[in-house]
Amino acid sequence: MLKNILFGCLICVSLFGFGQEITLYDKNTSSIPEDLLLSIAIDGQGNKWIGSSQSGVLVFDGKSYTTFPEMKGDFFTPIFKDSKGNMWVSFSALVEVGSVDVLVRYDGSRWWWYKAEDIGPYTISVTDICEGKDGTLYFAGPEGFLVMVKDNEWELLELPEKDMVALSVAVRDDGVIALGFGRPDCGLLLYENGKWESFSEKDSPLVINVVRALKFTKDGALIVGYGGGFGDGGFSVMKGKKWIHYNKSNSGISDHMVRDIEFDGKNYWMATNNGLVKFDGKKVTSVFFREGMFKNVINDIAIEDGILWITTNFGLIKYIP
Repeated sequence: MLKNILFGCLICVSLFGFGQEITLYDKNTSSIPEDLLLSIAIDGQGNKWIGSSQSGVLVFDGKSYTTFPEMKGDFFTPIFKDSKGNMWVSFSALVEVGSVDVLVRYDGSRWWWYKAEDIGPYTISVTDICEGKDGTLYFAGPEGFLVMVKDNEWELLELPEKDMVALSVAVRDDGVIALGFGRPDCGLLLYENGKWESFSEKDSPLVINVVRALKFTKDGALIVGYGGGFGDGGFSVMKGKKWIHYNKSNSGISDHMVRDIEFDGKNYWMATNNGLVKFDGKKVTSVFFREGMFKNVINDIAIEDGILWITTNFGLIKYIP
């Protein structure tokens, strides 16, 4: 059961301008226990599940925060809600001998804990989670990723090579799987009709071999978010054999590190190391919340009825474009 740890009305900072509304919840303006917030997902009741660095999973109902005393550890990321309403969390759990990476599932009444020995891989440090149209869940991480066919039935899909640590995963409605990596010889894998296709900056239009975020568009194209890069990085849109690249030299993107991509039904929103990025399919616009260098690090985005909930290294932001 949820245990209330933080009550009271929240005092927050609200900014208005140009038809936008920005509300910041941080330690100075609210009862949130820390400002370094890593991940976010929204459950079926509208509660915001926030993964923190040190304070556990924070569940925000719009007025107060609650947490789970049994969830002791750090680096609570990613957090994901599946189509059945389960909330999935990956984190480093504190145990008697130190810490161990675990994956947990909350079904609305209790937590189900999964360790590496329960599933099969040598480690279970999950970096990204997504769900296919058929309800299959995909977990990116060491040894590529895990495919959960249904509750408590796990399958490890074999990758072209061993020791391939996946950074991101996305699945198209027709079952095509995209995996992002950070290897000298491979930044992206596509799985279609039982075969893998590899992409690298050496032998394909891929800009750099570090892919931290992936998102299939409604028309089947793939947005590839890169992990930085000097003079490059940013993101690419891949549709068939055609690639279009967006970076600082040819667009309004503010940073070359893209770590999350979400869609609000009209625009794609990206989390970067320097602000929020809006992409309408053609134009790129950056949104900043504070002034100064390295002051707008965005970690994760969740969207609810057109409202963006954003975790940052300086608190939680509610943003109404």
